Amino acid sequence: MFFTEVLFAFFITVSFAILFNVRGKLILFTGIGGALSWFFYLLFTKNGYSYSTCYLLATALTAFYSEIMAKKLKTTVPTLLIAALIPMAPGGGVYFTMLYLTQNKYQDSLLKGMETSIIAGSMALGIILVTTCFKLFYHTKVD
Repeated sequence: MFFTEVLFAFFITVSFAILFNVRGKLILFTGIGGALSWFFYLLFTKNGYSYSTCYLLATALTAFYSEIMAKKLKTTVPTLLIAALIPMAPGGGVYFTMLYLTQNKYQDSLLKGMETSIIAGSMALGIILVTTCFKLFYHTKVD
């Protein structure tokens, strides 16, 4: 099941990369990034980390991959990173937050909304940490 989920994450990412107008060999590297993001998420989940930690670490590792590959492929980081994070996007959480809200289940909506916000915040923090480290390293190395 583990391999199947990672394989599907690859194809989902490739589909979104095409939708986002990523061209040529970058589609393949974006797909690899998406597969890696889901692989790392599953790996950390299986090891018992909290969901916020799983998303933070998986996103940070995916951002690290995107930074390295963007330099090697001479492209921008968002070209690789945005589609690569699609498998981890908390779309289901947003859906259920709104569903519970329309069904007048306010407590369930609040809980699901907070969980979704924590996931989104963890993902943002993972990107910020890696991007900041790369910018500091790159500017320090150049100067």
